[in-house]
Amino acid sequence: MLSAFIKYFKLYPHFNRDLLFSTLIAFLFSFESWLLGPLSWMYGYGSGLETIPALKALSFEDRNLSLWSPFVAGGLDRLAFWGNANPYGPEYFLFKFLPAWLANGMHRFLQYFVASYFAIKVAKEQLKLEESWAFLVALLFASFSFYTVGALFTLPGIPLILWLLDHSIHGTKKYFKCFLSALLISFTTTFTFGVPYILFFCFLWFLIIRRIKISHFFWPFLVFTCVLCIFTAPQLLAISINGSQSHRVGWDIESLSFSVDGLFYRQLQFDLFGQSNFLTLLTMNLPVLIFMVGMVLSFYSMKICGESKRVSINFFGVSAIFFLLSQKWAWISLQLILSNLLPFIKGVYMGRFFQIPAPFLIACGLTLSFRLAWLLWKKILLAKFLIVIFTVSLALVLLITPKIHLFYDLGVHDWGEKNYQIKALDELREIPDIFRVASVLPLQPAYAYAQGLETVDGWANLYPSVYRDLWLKMLTPTFNINPYNKKIFGVDTGKAEDNFIFLGSDLFSPGLGLLPNEKIEVALKEGFNVENRYNLNLLRLLNVRFLLSSYPLQGEGVKLYHDISNKPTWAENRSRNTGLVVGERQPPEMRLPQNISFFQPFWDYYQFNKKKLKGKDIYIYELENSLPRFRLVESIKLTSDKADTLNRLYSMSLEELRKSVIIQKSDTFTPKKSNNLSSGKVIVMKYSPDEIILATNAEYDSFLVIANTWNPYWIAEVDNYKTRLVRVNHAQFGLELSPGKHTIVLKYMPPYSFLKKPIDWLAR
Repeated sequence: MLSAFIKYFKLYPHFNRDLLFSTLIAFLFSFESWLLGPLSWMYGYGSGLETIPALKALSFEDRNLSLWSPFVAGGLDRLAFWGNANPYGPEYFLFKFLPAWLANGMHRFLQYFVASYFAIKVAKEQLKLEESWAFLVALLFASFSFYTVGALFTLPGIPLILWLLDHSIHGTKKYFKCFLSALLISFTTTFTFGVPYILFFCFLWFLIIRRIKISHFFWPFLVFTCVLCIFTAPQLLAISINGSQSHRVGWDIESLSFSVDGLFYRQLQFDLFGQSNFLTLLTMNLPVLIFMVGMVLSFYSMKICGESKRVSINFFGVSAIFFLLSQKWAWISLQLILSNLLPFIKGVYMGRFFQIPAPFLIACGLTLSFRLAWLLWKKILLAKFLIVIFTVSLALVLLITPKIHLFYDLGVHDWGEKNYQIKALDELREIPDIFRVASVLPLQPAYAYAQGLETVDGWANLYPSVYRDLWLKMLTPTFNINPYNKKIFGVDTGKAEDNFIFLGSDLFSPGLGLLPNEKIEVALKEGFNVENRYNLNLLRLLNVRFLLSSYPLQGEGVKLYHDISNKPTWAENRSRNTGLVVGERQPPEMRLPQNISFFQPFWDYYQFNKKKLKGKDIYIYELENSLPRFRLVESIKLTSDKADTLNRLYSMSLEELRKSVIIQKSDTFTPKKSNNLSSGKVIVMKYSPDEIILATNAEYDSFLVIANTWNPYWIAEVDNYKTRLVRVNHAQFGLELSPGKHTIVLKYMPPYSFLKKPIDWLAR
């Protein structure tokens, strides 16, 4: 396929200064992610806490963590995640066969290279800019972007798509070239992360910038659109099918207000820029100001024939697209219309669309503004000098500031790939049993599933609403003590602060995580009480056998399983959203004298890397008497509705949870027998992502409880006969069994399961 692209798009003649400059940009913007080797940085939010752990987890197929497994919290398969859940992207292969630091660094380098190289091509060929100005487009495009693995090649691939399409819709074999182009792009993005937005942007670009008649490019563009949609349709299909029963149903649509930010999108790359006040101010406001200056220059230049008029026309076109796509009120209105068909769409953040093409449009708009000023003031040496100084300074600020902003948090306070190389977790994974683990913040759950462990918690853009109900019930003690957590988790509003399933939001901050009268200094020695924070019996019900923590814990039935030698003496409060240290930082091991205090951060970095090379360790606590994943119960209790079910589960003792099961009457299931059911053992004969085989033997009628998260697309066969699965315990499922021996086969068969073979073939 690559040779076909080289043949049809004639790449060879262009591998010269464009290639060299793109390589230089890629190096400058990504070197901290690969040059330091195993000590390289891995930015957390959008990558190190979500995407990288998920990619690493998918290589542990024996632990129900493949593409077709119910992923985080046993909820929905990975395909039904949205955002960066590409079912057949290059990211899977990078993180499966390379060390995490190398895969991350190589991915970021390639992102910046692709972005820069094709930005130069588009600037030269479509905006008709000279080489030096085309290089400036590439530099500014990289400057107003911050790529993590979570961005896939969606954001950096914007100019690639424009270049491919422009070379496809002209000349001979245009339909074949459009087919190949769409096929290539399908490997770089997902439907929900970019496809509908990108296609609309490209349509506007060719209509406004290229000024090609619709009749000329409509049919080739339609072929490109159809092929891209078809090859990214698996994710769209999975999300459409699962969305109606997800936690997003009932979320309120994003609000509008009569203000700049209430009517327009301005935020770029919130994952990074939104976390620094300086970067927020710069990236949100400076482009708009320069666009306004460029608009004045363009109106003036329209009176002058020649190159300045052509540049002005292109600037008007870029500005029109930029401001058209920033209309928050328009996108929210469209979202409201679509939500009449698919209600869960209300929970989608529409600003994502603006964030995808905006950095490239800003780079083009700023460059065209500078080019206009250069043409108008070309005889004024001071003006030209100021343009150069301002442009270079802007690029340097946006290159260096993120690295400085993240240096201490990631260089001194984060473990990089060591987050996913905790020896104790590797040993835990080798236990010959089926169980789940839960992580107590500030230890993020991602570190557990990145090492192949099944978790009840984690990051999930889409998961069953019934699981959310049960999880929030389990957090009731936290909500009672620290009511502000209700807002964070969206208890009353339905719309949570973020798409996480976490054990609370904090351990240390008063009003967020610290218990009344709890002293941090004492808790660091004796343990933080988890019994008063969470309903441990409900965690046991979810088959949680181990609690993971960066700090010591205590509670009834919470037994230390793995201790650490280097005891924490300082409470590092980490953001639940980013994993970065917030608040007061731990004092350095040795404070340098005042006259050389400038070197303190670098000394801290050196000291921490010595510690990092020894490896990371965490506390592991066994939650005694955790309920098994599969068990036979002695009785069935019926409840009237959701509230009754959750309240009963919350108040039941561990022994009651072990011996009985709760079923809602609204599930239209009437048991043949509700008491004196046979207990007994359940033998697991096979356990895989989409198929589980069990063997049971009971003298009398029995009822099997399966502590996997309820999903209507699991089916059951008992002795080769299909048997109905019933939702039990609000978020689990089970089935009735007659006396005697039985072989039970559980299969995960969503409506899109016909895609399994071709996607598995691509993954191999």
